[in-house]
Amino acid sequence: MTNYLYIIMFLSIFQGCKSQSIKNNHFIYHYEDYHLGTIFEERVYNSLTDVYEYKEYNDKNEVVRNIRIFLKLDPKDLKDINKLYSSSKSELSNCYYEDMILTHKSAITFNSQKDNFNLIKCNKNENPVFVKIENKIEEFITSSKIYKTTFYWENYKK
Repeated sequence: MTNYLYIIMFLSIFQGCKSQSIKNNHFIYHYEDYHLGTIFEERVYNSLTDVYEYKEYNDKNEVVRNIRIFLKLDPKDLKDINKLYSSSKSELSNCYYEDMILTHKSAITFNSQKDNFNLIKCNKNENPVFVKIENKIEEFITSSKIYKTTFYWENYKK
């Protein structure tokens, strides 16, 4: 009977360690576009919850479109993203300005369940590692079948 007790204790300890390591590999990708300093589009992907959320705002800063879909990131892609992240030495954010007015801000927060987007300072110097990670995340999101079906208007040729 005591052997079973030891096995159960060992398995519960191992499971706790395993679940911690899985959570530490996840990230939140947050992207906002602005027009004349006012937000008009926001996209957030949380790899822990597998939720991708899109919000569109009007000129009064009210949400006029809010869409949520579930996108499961492939473990290999997650590993590649984490490998790139571990090679980065700077903060993972980018901001673009036109005539000193913010037009775009994006950031990736790793190893956190909270989105710290508003706390992240704008990095005006382009970070090549951030760009690689951002492109990989965007490629994953926009190439998924559910994304193409949900955001069908983005696939129309103009």
